[in-house]
Amino acid sequence: MKTDLNVRLSDEQLVIVRFCAVECELQRSGERSVFNMMQAWTYAQGRCHEHPTEDDIVAIGALVEPTKNMGGYRKTGVRVGSDVKPSWQLVPAEMTDLVEATTTLGPDEWFFAFETIHPFVDGNGRSGATLYNWLAGTLNAPTWPPNFWNDQRRRPGDGA
Repeated sequence: MKTDLNVRLSDEQLVIVRFCAVECELQRSGERSVFNMMQAWTYAQGRCHEHPTEDDIVAIGALVEPTKNMGGYRKTGVRVGSDVKPSWQLVPAEMTDLVEATTTLGPDEWFFAFETIHPFVDGNGRSGATLYNWLAGTLNAPTWPPNFWNDQRRRPGDGA
């Protein structure tokens, strides 16, 4: 059986693959998550509207974590380190409000609000990084979201 392995990635595509691989490594989410994040990234690149809709956000969450986020927004409490995130019952209304505020918030503010809500069971950082770059207009040349929480995995000079 002959297989065509003449797949070529552009320099732009390689930068995106590298970005997703580093983000997944920082999140300790495993190798398969790089493919999943690339699927979410490709989805975002293929959207023809300026701002993500709530359906887009749910789709990105499901692409990033297909099993854990298959039901949409989380329906359970979550903790990130010692930080307990808002009650899951508030998530749908908070996300609706966040989507409505997309035109008035900059990418940094939007990302901070998204991560504070933490709408998914898992993959919020990877989903948030994808959405941040969508809003920043940098899906073809990814940039790192701000390190609002002083995450020690994201030190200056280490590419994240």
